[in-house]
Amino acid sequence: MDSYLYARVGLPLKFSIELPVQFRDIDVMGHVNNATYFQYMETARVELARRLGLVTNGFRPSFIVASARCEFKKPIRDERRITVSVWVSRIGDRSWDLDYSIHGPRGVQYAVGRTTQVAYDYSSRSAIRISGKLRRELGKYVEVSLKFRETD
Repeated sequence: MDSYLYARVGLPLKFSIELPVQFRDIDVMGHVNNATYFQYMETARVELARRLGLVTNGFRPSFIVASARCEFKKPIRDERRITVSVWVSRIGDRSWDLDYSIHGPRGVQYAVGRTTQVAYDYSSRSAIRISGKLRRELGKYVEVSLKFRETD
């Protein structure tokens, strides 16, 4: 499926997670509620963070989310499962961007998103520089940055 999806919509697929569309995700309009897309992105982000060692069993993350954005392409109505692909699109001194694609099993893209994470020290309550080790790990998931619609 991954190679088909890449060929169909040109998505980077270094890390993807398949999620069920739950009954609770559907709103009175008969499609997945807009807030749920952010939950889908959060689930993918946390799984990638676990893979990178940023979240431990005690669930103390070493980063905070500074911003989140989602651009809706098409409503999710009849899917039982969706796939969320996530990749690193920018690495700065203290922060990095993750880009997301939420798509169905036949390559239909429902939404794209971006979050900015900041490396954070909870004891000093301040942003910190990204370590060399984390920079190398993030680098394994770097792909092209998404283009978003311009707004007024």
